[in-house]
Amino acid sequence: MPLPTGLNWPTVDEYKDWARIRDTSDDVAIDQALSAVMEAIVARAPTLAVADCPQDVLYATLLWTNRLLSRRNSPDGIVGVADLGVATISRQDRDVLQLLSPWLEPVLS
Repeated sequence: MPLPTGLNWPTVDEYKDWARIRDTSDDVAIDQALSAVMEAIVARAPTLAVADCPQDVLYATLLWTNRLLSRRNSPDGIVGVADLGVATISRQDRDVLQLLSPWLEPVLS
């Protein structure tokens, strides 16, 4: 699946600025997560493949990328939360879905 070619799609450096990441140790993982997110968006919203990235899609892309990077440390979907024990990372983020929903094409089976 190709990456989108329009303007304003986030880069690794833009994600790092947004997430306040200063070092380069995770650049490969960030690039992989960001590319996966953009490919997944284009797969469900083909009109965005050549379009400029709208602000709601840009923010959803950043949030979703952040979620994928968080999952690197919790492949089973469970993370430790300091003194509170463990928490489950849900499979879907409602905020991301809400931001992307106007652009997604329905899936017909």
